[in-house]
Amino acid sequence: MLSRRNIRIKVLQSLYAATMSPAITGEQLLESYKQTCIRTYKLLHFALDHYILLASFAVKDAEHRSGKLLVNDDDKAFSGILYTNDLIQSLVQNKYWKTEKARLDIKPVSEEDILRNMYTEFSKTEDYISYWKENKDHGDILLKLLRFSINHPHFEEIMEDNHAAWVDDKSLILGSLKKIIKVLPQNEDFYSEYLLDETLINDFGRNMLLAVWNQDEELTKNISPTLKNWDINRVATLDLLILKMAVCEFLYFPTIPTKVTLNEFVEIAKQYSTDKSKDFINGILDRLMKELTAAGKINKSGRGLVE
Repeated sequence: MLSRRNIRIKVLQSLYAATMSPAITGEQLLESYKQTCIRTYKLLHFALDHYILLASFAVKDAEHRSGKLLVNDDDKAFSGILYTNDLIQSLVQNKYWKTEKARLDIKPVSEEDILRNMYTEFSKTEDYISYWKENKDHGDILLKLLRFSINHPHFEEIMEDNHAAWVDDKSLILGSLKKIIKVLPQNEDFYSEYLLDETLINDFGRNMLLAVWNQDEELTKNISPTLKNWDINRVATLDLLILKMAVCEFLYFPTIPTKVTLNEFVEIAKQYSTDKSKDFINGILDRLMKELTAAGKINKSGRGLVE
């Protein structure tokens, strides 16, 4: 579920938070990092649960229509098929999903009216009306419901209010939701694809976190000479952490190409630091990559990695 870039960002955030708490221990730092990964995993469940809940209002809509004193032809024709169809029920009834949802204690927001209002808006769209009137494709309308919900400001508010990680993990979560809905109905084992990759979290993320934390002095020594007219103490904290992580990846992660490392951290600087940081980080890392390679400090191994 999490990519290397996601892990890099979580390590960066954990290290940055540590600079704000000088008394933090290595164990506390590792636990903080671990919890950021778990929160992202929980966020996917939270978002998917709200999508399913949004669809479930179709059943309540059908009950309301059939219970009216004056029932018209549309009321008679309407059903809760948006929720009761086999595609979405393959999610609702998935035993692994239900077990994990209970374990993570995923609960919908208390403001259920927000989702009800969202459904009411969606129920008035031409796509939805033609769907239940003409018995159109379930997969198509479920994707349209997803697009409607993730582009709705109320959905954004729910996610932001309940998960501080939403801004950072938004693209990952939305991409996962689209992938899940697009290939409905899901098999029982679909769930395994979205489990946290412990190897990536530990062998890559945890090791990088510890390397930057424990080798801070060595990393600083490698970076300082390349700054030329800059005192390292004048470099913004976030930019310095990005540089240290990149150098760490250059030196201690032999299977990751240096150019991949450089490009990844320039993109992270573009996303999380100032407008000028991208060019600054790019220039320093390019110089560092060449100097450390010339000094024999960068040793990459594996097919296609020897430069």
